[in-house]
Amino acid sequence: MESSRRRVEELLWIFGLSRVTAPIWEILRGGKAIRQSRRMQKFYSSLLPQGALVFDVGANVGTMTRVFSSLGARIVAVEPNPDCVRHIELTTSRKAVEVLQAAVSDTNGLAVLKVSDRKDKMSSLSDEWRDAVSKQNADYVGMWNRELTVPSVTLDALIERYGLPFYIKIDVEGHEERVIQGLSHLPPLLSFEFNRAFLDSALRALANGLFAESLFNYTLIDPCGFELPEWVGRDELCERIRKLDCDGPGLGDIFVKPDVLAGESHTLRKTEG
Repeated sequence: MESSRRRVEELLWIFGLSRVTAPIWEILRGGKAIRQSRRMQKFYSSLLPQGALVFDVGANVGTMTRVFSSLGARIVAVEPNPDCVRHIELTTSRKAVEVLQAAVSDTNGLAVLKVSDRKDKMSSLSDEWRDAVSKQNADYVGMWNRELTVPSVTLDALIERYGLPFYIKIDVEGHEERVIQGLSHLPPLLSFEFNRAFLDSALRALANGLFAESLFNYTLIDPCGFELPEWVGRDELCERIRKLDCDGPGLGDIFVKPDVLAGESHTLRKTEG
């Protein structure tokens, strides 16, 4: 699918027909992917206010960027793979989406991205993650066929430039822990991907002091609905994640939001003191 997409986009670009990239992409995606996007639109419509600023960190080919854009959000799509960046630019509106070709990490500078031309979404900055998923799935061995040196920025740097977003979505194939380390202020909503094959990293990310007074929930596979009926504390979320059925889906997204009541309680204690 990725190689076909690249060839089609190159031809459209050469012949000056890049405006038809978006409708052609919808046809190539197929009915199942389109229905899944509609389910995600319904899910996020209950979470994002109209006009919300969203950071799509690890935007890949912009599937989630287009979901957020369809709900009236303003998106900063951050993606280090230039092939994916081109696709986002060809299939989204510049009025709603700003695309930044960069990786996000815990420092500003340069980073090495190991690229998978077979599956764009498997490109990663994390050697440990690539080793872990390759041990779990032999089909992934040899998946990464080249590397790129790319700019690296922190979430704090992005916030300094664009302002604090309402929502930060982080999906960076094993580098989530490092991305969160570059964030000093928790937005109203944040999510990051976890993978059972690389679970210790997600648990360390959850232990970050930034999440001390927060509530948590999670989704499996693509975010279409929460797995828990109520938002829970950090310890309970960690326990739930550890006990996931080994025969079930192996990955999902952890959602975090500030615990408003805990924050009010902390403020009251400071005032009384």
